[in-house]
Amino acid sequence: MLKFNPEMLKVYFIGGTQNIHGDRKRFIQQLTIACQSGITMFQYREKDHSALSGTERLALGKQVREITRKAAIPLIVDDDLKLAQAIDADGIHVGQSDTPVQEVVKKASGMIVGLSVHNRDELIASGDLTGVDYLGVGPIFATNSKENAKQPIGLDGLFQMNQATLKPIVAIGGIHEDNVGEVLKHSVSGVAVISDIMESDDIPLTVRHLKGEA
Repeated sequence: MLKFNPEMLKVYFIGGTQNIHGDRKRFIQQLTIACQSGITMFQYREKDHSALSGTERLALGKQVREITRKAAIPLIVDDDLKLAQAIDADGIHVGQSDTPVQEVVKKASGMIVGLSVHNRDELIASGDLTGVDYLGVGPIFATNSKENAKQPIGLDGLFQMNQATLKPIVAIGGIHEDNVGEVLKHSVSGVAVISDIMESDDIPLTVRHLKGEA
């Protein structure tokens, strides 16, 4: 199991079959290319309108583990500790309405733990964050990649969150090649994207843009 390093957040790719019209073959193809193209972390997230059963989610998760392990990419699972443990993932990520993060920290011994936070009020309400490795902050911009996404906090909101915490931050929500430059001007460890990579026709170039290298 990999130990957390903020550098892992530089290009944090998130996705599941619901983000690619349920096409498992295409999902695996895009993930494989992304792992070969310089992403630094992947979060397996089967949620929202995913049509996979528990058994199918586990089977696909094992494929995801094999691909990420081969490429030495840290694998995080969204809000499903049993699944994360079953596929030997490196970590787990939870949101504000998921399993309480303090409970996750207790049960996920040795795993990387991430928490989504929208604003300062949520950060304060989240309580003791001992054992939480990083914060996913956003949405920065409007996004259609997640159902029931909250109102965007904008770059000003990101600045305020930077002032409120010393935890490494990965910015998320509506980030793509045309606006990533503005996000990277802030003190973030990296950016998290779904559709920008999942729908890309040139993933290596997309990843370079997201790193600020193109």
